[in-house]
Amino acid sequence: MQLSQQDIKELDGLYKQLNGTTDFTLFAVGGKEGDRFTYVAKIPFGVLAEQYDLVPDAELSTNLKLQRDLVVSRSRNIANYIGSNGDFIFPELISISESIIAEQLNAGNVFKITIPSDAFRYLVDGQGRLSGIKRELKSSPELAEHCIDIKFIVSEGIKRDTQIFADVNQTPISPNKSQCVAMDNRMVINRFAKVVSESTVLKSKIDFTKASVTNSSNTGKLWTLNQMVSFITILTGTTNKSSQEKLADEATQKYWLGFISRYLEKLQMHPGIKAIFNADEISAEFRSQTVIGTSVFLKSVALLGKIIVMNVVDSGQKQVDWSFFDKWASLDLSVDNKEWLGRCMNYRGRFEDKAFNHKATVSYLCEQLGLQVPKELESIEEEVLMARAQMLKAKREEAKQLAKEEAQ
Repeated sequence: MQLSQQDIKELDGLYKQLNGTTDFTLFAVGGKEGDRFTYVAKIPFGVLAEQYDLVPDAELSTNLKLQRDLVVSRSRNIANYIGSNGDFIFPELISISESIIAEQLNAGNVFKITIPSDAFRYLVDGQGRLSGIKRELKSSPELAEHCIDIKFIVSEGIKRDTQIFADVNQTPISPNKSQCVAMDNRMVINRFAKVVSESTVLKSKIDFTKASVTNSSNTGKLWTLNQMVSFITILTGTTNKSSQEKLADEATQKYWLGFISRYLEKLQMHPGIKAIFNADEISAEFRSQTVIGTSVFLKSVALLGKIIVMNVVDSGQKQVDWSFFDKWASLDLSVDNKEWLGRCMNYRGRFEDKAFNHKATVSYLCEQLGLQVPKELESIEEEVLMARAQMLKAKREEAKQLAKEEAQ
């Protein structure tokens, strides 16, 4: 596809906005990469902020773009990441430059490279990082000497240049949430979730590699690390962000570890849960026959635990009187229990995992245990009835449509 004269005019105007004000020079390692010659260097934050501007939010008439639009929240998060701790690291930036003056310094691959002031330059990949760095430098100018890796590539025209963006972004596979939690030790909630997951009861039951485990999963694990994070935040009434402060205290963590340990022990009063906690692996048959291995059940149990703690606090007791939990053993946790319909299961027998489903499920659990529900859950049974009515209507309409299609 050839660029029109209008395209060329617009592109030229856009490139002129991306020229520098002065030459800048770096020492780099150069080498052949595919059919291009590239240079990799470390560029100080201060030089980066001075020499590079964000690509203007302008589209050519052909809808070709030099960069994707900046996500402001990502820019803000990157700035916070840099400013909140001294332990930060980034993947490399990729710079497209109109020209690069390179001087080989030895027989090897070390070069002195200069980007002339009258040459356009922009980041084909790295808008968020550039914006975040610029933002943080305004309040923390002492960070100007910190560096980030950058790869320099000479421009070969907009179509060839934009292909670089596609090549580096369309094939990588991002780690799932459980893998991120497993690798991340900065967040308090992640560290705490790993401690809980390595407890005697849950050890070998939590999958650190999958984002979610459902009743149809073929893994031998019960739940995932990511699901355990949700369990803890719901139980403790925190979020990933607020847990940074609310769960940071060692005494607070000790309290919750003690409660969770005791709670897991009480949950095993149910023979089905006890069997699964004692099993070496979770069978596919078990998963298909009970609600225990689902995310919605885990989160509902977390909400139940929160209600138990709230009741203890409201009553002024120093510890939980678990006598009400004797009824737990007789609960029907099979998928055949019609009570799940409209609560955590739709009329097709599929589980649903939203805040309403957690509340509707825990309302049923509280009723069976004789436990008073909080005021905010008092109207939930009415919502369950409405949900069931909508399910019946959808089921009837689906049956009518099916009969109509079969008749044609």
